[in-house]
Amino acid sequence: MVIHWERLIVPLLSMGLIIASAQVAYLSGWRINLTESEPLGIYQLEPVHGKVNRGALVEFCPPVFVTPERFPFYMRGTCPGGGMPMFKTVAGIPGDRVRVNMDGVWINGQRLRFSQQVAGSIKFPKVRLPHQQGDFVLGKDEYWIYGSGASPGLAAQSFDSRYWGTVTRSMIYGSAV
Repeated sequence: MVIHWERLIVPLLSMGLIIASAQVAYLSGWRINLTESEPLGIYQLEPVHGKVNRGALVEFCPPVFVTPERFPFYMRGTCPGGGMPMFKTVAGIPGDRVRVNMDGVWINGQRLRFSQQVAGSIKFPKVRLPHQQGDFVLGKDEYWIYGSGASPGLAAQSFDSRYWGTVTRSMIYGSAV
């Protein structure tokens, strides 16, 4: 059997070019969202200077206890807990009053659509999600992050502040345009 290595040059060079281009795009702040937590699409991240606005789509790392070992649906990445940065909407900003229970989340008295909590992951039924409960005011650098959903009903399945609490300003890396 004769292997014709020269036939692999074009496919290998093409694959290398695609990988290099994807890496350059990522380092330049371009992201492709393929999750159900936010609308599908290609986004450009810009650095966040100062405060983060309500309604902003942001890339951030969740609290350090949110790990791929504890939550197997959470992909590995560069966050302090070993997971991948997430992409979600800022629903609550410093000073906001938050009420959260199994029936939903209210920010300053306004209920977030489809914000009821679920007991576990549909794809990972043995994983039990922790539940935030209570009434509180967001502190100086605290933000409530919410997966608003690519379509109605999917928001209830988003892995966000309902299950692990607030994120601090230092955990937010960029805002999507």
